Amino acid sequence: MIRECRWVLGTLAVVLANVASAPAQEAEQKVSCASVPAQVRTAFEKMFPRAMIKACATELELGKKAFEISSREGKINRDVLFYPDATLIVVEESIDFDQLPEPVREAVQKAVPRQAIKLSEKVTRGETVYYEFHIRRGNKDEELAFDPMGKEVKL
Repeated sequence: MIRECRWVLGTLAVVLANVASAPAQEAEQKVSCASVPAQVRTAFEKMFPRAMIKACATELELGKKAFEISSREGKINRDVLFYPDATLIVVEESIDFDQLPEPVREAVQKAVPRQAIKLSEKVTRGETVYYEFHIRRGNKDEELAFDPMGKEVKL
């Protein structure tokens, strides 16, 4: 009985060590933009004809494969996520703090010092719009989000 327990514990230790040392699966995998389906590229180009594509990636969205196109248009950095059939999922656009709606600016200023904000984005998912902020508190990176009325949104 003791031998069996030792064998089980030893096997379990080996399995756990292998799992812990395995590379983490990335949520996003960079891909060649040429591998993005033509209908996705066409949909992106129709929506943002002046944008310069910087990179492409695949990721899972609600368990389904999706394609992300990262671009720049003037001062705006933009990530757009589509399903393979060119169905739009989400648009994330960088936004200057001064361009935020007043209620959002006020809510953010109450929540964190402005210098803690590393990135501000306007996120549009269907009819829903919210503003996402990548911030640094102490040694931790965090994200905050607010709806257009300045109410905090859980991500």
